[in-house]
Amino acid sequence: MRFLSLVCATLPFSLALALSAQDTRNVTEPHIPAACITLKAAIEAKQGVIAAEDERKLDTPRIQEAMDHCSPGKAVVLHSDARKNVFIAGPLTLRSGVTLVIAANTSLVASRDPRVYDLAPGSCGIVAERGHGCKPLITADNVENSGVMGEGSIDGRGGAELLEQGVTWWDLAHEAKITDKQQSVPWLMVLRHANGFTLYKITLRNSPGFHVAVNQTDGFTAWGVKIMTPKTARNTDGIDPGSSRNVTIAHCFIHTGDDNVAVKSSRNGPSSNISVLHNHFYTGHGMSIGSGTDGGVDHMLVDDLTIDGADNGIRIKSDRSRGGLVHDLLYQDVCIRDVKNPLVFTPLYTTFTGNLLPVYRDITLKDVRILTAGSYTFLGLDSDHKLELTLDNVFADDQQHSRMLNKDAVISIGKQHGNLEPAGENVTINRTPDSTGGKPLACDARFAPFPADNRAPEMAGTVPPEDKTYYVAADGTGDYYSIQRALDAVPANGDAMILVAPGVYREVLTINKPGIQLRSANPDARKTVVVNDRSAGANGGTLHSATVNVTADNFFAENITFENDFNRTHPQLPAGSQALALLATGDRAIFHNVRLLGNQDTVYAGSRNCAPDGQSCIPARQYFSDCYIAGNVDFIFGDGKAAFDHCEIHSTAHQGGFITAQGKHYPDEDSGFVINRCKLTAESDVTGKVFLGRPWRPNATVIYLDTEMGDHIDPLGWREWHPGETRSLDTAFYAEYDSAGPGAHPTERDPHTRFLTPEQAQQFEPSVFLRGTDNWNPLVLPETTK
Repeated sequence: MRFLSLVCATLPFSLALALSAQDTRNVTEPHIPAACITLKAAIEAKQGVIAAEDERKLDTPRIQEAMDHCSPGKAVVLHSDARKNVFIAGPLTLRSGVTLVIAANTSLVASRDPRVYDLAPGSCGIVAERGHGCKPLITADNVENSGVMGEGSIDGRGGAELLEQGVTWWDLAHEAKITDKQQSVPWLMVLRHANGFTLYKITLRNSPGFHVAVNQTDGFTAWGVKIMTPKTARNTDGIDPGSSRNVTIAHCFIHTGDDNVAVKSSRNGPSSNISVLHNHFYTGHGMSIGSGTDGGVDHMLVDDLTIDGADNGIRIKSDRSRGGLVHDLLYQDVCIRDVKNPLVFTPLYTTFTGNLLPVYRDITLKDVRILTAGSYTFLGLDSDHKLELTLDNVFADDQQHSRMLNKDAVISIGKQHGNLEPAGENVTINRTPDSTGGKPLACDARFAPFPADNRAPEMAGTVPPEDKTYYVAADGTGDYYSIQRALDAVPANGDAMILVAPGVYREVLTINKPGIQLRSANPDARKTVVVNDRSAGANGGTLHSATVNVTADNFFAENITFENDFNRTHPQLPAGSQALALLATGDRAIFHNVRLLGNQDTVYAGSRNCAPDGQSCIPARQYFSDCYIAGNVDFIFGDGKAAFDHCEIHSTAHQGGFITAQGKHYPDEDSGFVINRCKLTAESDVTGKVFLGRPWRPNATVIYLDTEMGDHIDPLGWREWHPGETRSLDTAFYAEYDSAGPGAHPTERDPHTRFLTPEQAQQFEPSVFLRGTDNWNPLVLPETTK
């Protein structure tokens, strides 16, 4: 490991400024103070397992009493006693000037009893709409010059089963994730107004939540700290300084399930003068700033860092609801390997709105090398608030297999240009006139395995299995904030579950990988909305206007809304206003409890791979169950083979309208629409009558079975595409069986209408109509959704 002096007084001023830390203190390696008392362990953990009869024997009172009576400048030492090596504790409070020392071969372990952490009766160890119902294991509040040190360990036992609950802390975190709620679990260490606090040599393991949260503190040092928690343990940030200044994190090894380090700020003040020096990061979410930056972040140096196997490398994340000015940052001498997102600079971390604008400027990356492929994000907020970033000798070894998302940025190339030069929409590249070719940073020998240390005991627990689900949340609490970004991350062979938290996602989705399941855990489909405002006129035709495009087979969507809101800001005109919410051409697609919202051409259910002469198409089957579909003109159209089962089909305000516009390319094309046991409704201000359908092309096929029809339905039921010009009704198969309601007019229907017998209607039941040669039964939902 390389060491770099934090004070460079003997160097020339310009070089000293470049190499010295941003922390204004003269930080040197800490030392462990003399003991005021040494407490001996009374419990043995054999291979990390504590006997059941010992689990409620808490050492909290004697540790707390010792700290309360220890003189400032001294330490309370926890020490093993022969094979007895464990202290079990609930919440502890540090005092000014007192250091808690966990000696080698000794572990302070968190109680598995949620009741000892309750902020209110029963508030800890639960999943609910609101979290934060637990006290932390260690609190330092309004203290000075305190610390936690030693070569032993503090083990939060996040993977150990809670007493009388049958689940682990990490199980609760996973439950909260999939139900879009919040878990109440204890954090390992929370510091507030803890000026001059020091962590030294200690090993922190398996926190149920964050490991170290530092708030409103002037002077915090973490030196030689090891944090080891599984990659799959959710919300287990390593070290998070918030609204604090004069922070040094040095010579640490951090392996966790969330941000390795995350610098934040709030209305409580900025985070500034921060040094992150000579560290190794492993699994986690990388070296982050945000997402809260509304107090500002400035004057941070990250020097001599390896990031190996994390989800993110260098990342700055915020949004309009909690943004602020982030500036004067230097990242240098950084090696990144096997990281999905090596460089991420985004002010669009969530879709939240507000006037707290995130602005990033005066940020320099110098001597940075990314050894493996990944996704790069360089985003400014808009053309008036661009990302301002300098790249000086930055190399990305495998750009061919990498993905770039770049917009509204000013990228300056430093005196040594590497090979990474982002290009994109409204991206400006400024080159230093005398720039010379750089040399990639030598990294291979810099990566080090996480150090094994048998002097820091680990308690037994269950590591959460890797969850193959892709979690998306508009508020940034998921793995992705964008559904399309999650789709892009799915392997080419597909077969993936994407679980979307409630929120509004303004984006266009392309599902071109088979076996994708797109679900919201919230059964109210109105809570989870994918929306965009593309139109035929602005995007090259109707079939290029869809918000959601499903072209791959075996797609499943549930509890979600797909919307095209083009007419929110544009009038509906006869030409160019077609605006699809959904285009579906994949086979065996299922839409269950999905809301499909638009006006003209809301849903396109089509075939695929038609020959140029239109005489050979591969049928595509789509099944819509318990859906809500809204529109006014031809709002269910195409040449697919689709069934709509127990849906509400709603006509929006317009001068009359048409529900369906089915059409075939050739007479025996295997396609048609069945509308089964649905309800046809309309807004009160629909004027004129609405037709059940009109034939888009000859040989159109539409069948209504057991459907309740409102009084907005024209008694004729069906109409020619262009009366007096086309004669497609002559070849259409338009049929009804047992229609009901004020819109059912069997004696007044157009003479082309066919009225089916029960035996004839049976062949159009969805399970029969969509069966195909592969015996597909769309009524059997995918296993994970039952």
